[in-house]
Amino acid sequence: MKAFLPRALIVLALTLATTACATRERYESQLQRWVGANISVVMDAWGYPSGSFEAPSGNLVYVWDRQDAYEVEPAISTGIYGGSGRYGSAIGFGFGSQTHMMRCQTYFEVDKKKTILSWRTQGNNCRQ
Repeated sequence: MKAFLPRALIVLALTLATTACATRERYESQLQRWVGANISVVMDAWGYPSGSFEAPSGNLVYVWDRQDAYEVEPAISTGIYGGSGRYGSAIGFGFGSQTHMMRCQTYFEVDKKKTILSWRTQGNNCRQ
């Protein structure tokens, strides 16, 4: 029984870790489940959209735009470059931080009754 308990905890931890990862497939699966529903379902889950516009078909398209940024801490890098013959060697260093922008735009096209007909995403952070 004692050997079983640690093994069961490891299996549980691995299961939670793999199911907790955000993926594009999971996000798109959720969007697909909303096709055929009223747009109010999305508004209940996400709040009001960032905007809307009329599609060429005459249908309305609602847009949710989520943006995040994170900064990578400053890093110091050094290098020693060796050469052969006349070229000698050099030592260099540099530092600085980087800001990474994460964005996801999600579009839902609805008909006159506000039923979701289709969806589309754009960006590098469309995950759930």
